[in-house]
Amino acid sequence: MEEVKALERQIIRGTIVLVSAMIIISVVVFRSVPIVVGLVFGSMIALLNFVELSRTLQRAVHKAPEKASAYTTFKYFIRFAIMAIVLYIAAVNDYIDLLGAIFGLLSVKLVVYMTHLFSDRQFFKKIFERKEE
Repeated sequence: MEEVKALERQIIRGTIVLVSAMIIISVVVFRSVPIVVGLVFGSMIALLNFVELSRTLQRAVHKAPEKASAYTTFKYFIRFAIMAIVLYIAAVNDYIDLLGAIFGLLSVKLVVYMTHLFSDRQFFKKIFERKEE
């Protein structure tokens, strides 16, 4: 259980670092406040969705298989609806950039991919390894 919490904290820290870097780049390159607001808005919702996913899975493990399946499916649709609402709000409002919100929503996913891709050294060895038959 502590392993899960440590991984969760690592991904949250990585997301904050990634979003901070994206904010700095967007301020330097675009000089646009709506992009920064979109990044912050999207990444905050993405982090909340990630924490909720973690809590959902921790609770589902202690349920019967049928109840766990129904519970996780219900929670999935709630998270999906929240992301749709965030995208709608970003599309309707002028002070929130839609692309910034999209990149913010994808930030956690990018960090998860980067965390697991760059933590496995054997992965890179297998890529460059010659396969001779």
